Amino acid sequence: MTDTHEQHLDTLFKRMVRKAVLAFSARNRRKKVADVLAFVNEIQARDVLLVGAMGEENAGIDDKALDGYVEKQLADHCTIKMGINVVPAVTPYPFQIADARSMPFVDDYADFALANAIIEHVGQEADQRQMVNEMTRVARNWIITTPNKWFPVEAHTSALFKHWSPAWRRKHEREFTRLLSKREFRALLPKGAKISGAPWAPTFTARYSR
Repeated sequence: MTDTHEQHLDTLFKRMVRKAVLAFSARNRRKKVADVLAFVNEIQARDVLLVGAMGEENAGIDDKALDGYVEKQLADHCTIKMGINVVPAVTPYPFQIADARSMPFVDDYADFALANAIIEHVGQEADQRQMVNEMTRVARNWIITTPNKWFPVEAHTSALFKHWSPAWRRKHEREFTRLLSKREFRALLPKGAKISGAPWAPTFTARYSR
C-alpha cells in the first residue's frame, strides 16, 4: 500500500468519524434543549442570562453549524435578559463582553442562567470554581453543562481517545483548558446542586435552585 493510498484512507476515516460525531452531537443538543426548557418551565423563569452566548458568526460553516444551537432554541422560547461572552457576538437579544468568572451584574440578576459547555474553557480548577460561584450569585437557578472527559470522542476536536493524554491536551488548550470527569465536576458545585449523566455519558448536566 502506497503512502498516498494510506493518507487517503486516513482522511476518509476521519471524515466518517466527523460525520458520525456531528450526527451524534445534533441528537445530544436536541436532548439538552428539551431538558433545559423543562427546567425553565418548572421554575417558571421570567428572564434568562446566557453565559457564553454566540451569534450568527459561524452560520454556513459545516463544522460550526451546531454552535449556539441550544442557546438559540432557548431564546426562541424565553426572554433573554442578557448574553455574555469574552468575544464579540451579534445576537437578537442584549449582549455584552464579560468574563464568566467576574460578571458585571448585581446579585440575583436573573431568574435563570445557562452555561452550556463553557466551564471547560474558563481555566483551571480555581477559575472553574469561581465561575460556578458567580453563576450562583447572579442567578437564582442555573444549568451548567460540560463534556465528559472520559467519553471516547472529544467534543471539541472529534479526536478518538487522544484527549486522555495530558500531552495532547496541552497542545489543544485553545479548544479547552480543563476537561472534567463527573467526580471533578461535582466537586465544583454548591450544596444542593444535582448532576445528571452516567460516568460514560457524553455530557454532564448540573442543575441548581435556591
